[in-house]
Amino acid sequence: MPQVKVATLNIFNRMGEWGHRAPLVIDQLEELAPDVIGMQEIDLVLDQGMWISRQINARLGLQPHYRIKHAANTETRAFVHSIATLSRLPFEEHEILDLMTFERVAQRMVLRCGDRPFVFVNTHLHHPPEAKQERVEQIERMQAWLDRDTRGLPAVIVGDFNAYADPPEPAVTLMKSRYRSAYETAHGREPEKTWTTPVNTYDDSAHGTLDYIWLTPEWRVVEAGLAFDKPSPYNADMYPSDHLGLYAVLEL
Repeated sequence: MPQVKVATLNIFNRMGEWGHRAPLVIDQLEELAPDVIGMQEIDLVLDQGMWISRQINARLGLQPHYRIKHAANTETRAFVHSIATLSRLPFEEHEILDLMTFERVAQRMVLRCGDRPFVFVNTHLHHPPEAKQERVEQIERMQAWLDRDTRGLPAVIVGDFNAYADPPEPAVTLMKSRYRSAYETAHGREPEKTWTTPVNTYDDSAHGTLDYIWLTPEWRVVEAGLAFDKPSPYNADMYPSDHLGLYAVLEL
């Protein structure tokens, strides 16, 4: 039965000593070898997404290479920040949705698991802990957009939702009313945290799970876990990002 390995990681743009973090991102991306990964907080000024793509492809030799699709944030961040999806599976469709609030966007792609098409969505929702209703409204807009596709394709939705899993915020409850969390399906609970690591030295918000891989019912979770969670061998406080990533191996 064909499988696909999906992942998500908030890159933390250039903050947190990117020059020291960058090799960790590439090393752990090579080790994880996802078929497709949604990334958030890509720095467009550095051309960070293309740099990651070129660096990992240089290591792959004759293996299938990655391509990248960006979706820039809107308004004042349009030339600075982006989300992006890196995939070794061919892109068949790519659309971008302006979530219309707080310069946030989502991107929707059609890829294939074996010979079956599926939808892959990457997003990054509004961040202040108190903005619970704003995140719900962004999800509702995204869901209305996805519902306009009447093909009923299996879907994977990944990203930094900035919504705590424990206790579950309204945004998490809303997503779980329609989707399964891959990590929770595999382990019976969400991870203790996906944010923050010692890389983040300025935000004293509570640790917790903010990042998710959401699935429609057609998927079987073969395995799921944390990713990009290994510190530098030379510095125990240096991680690939201020977020931990997630991965899931899925079957249709």
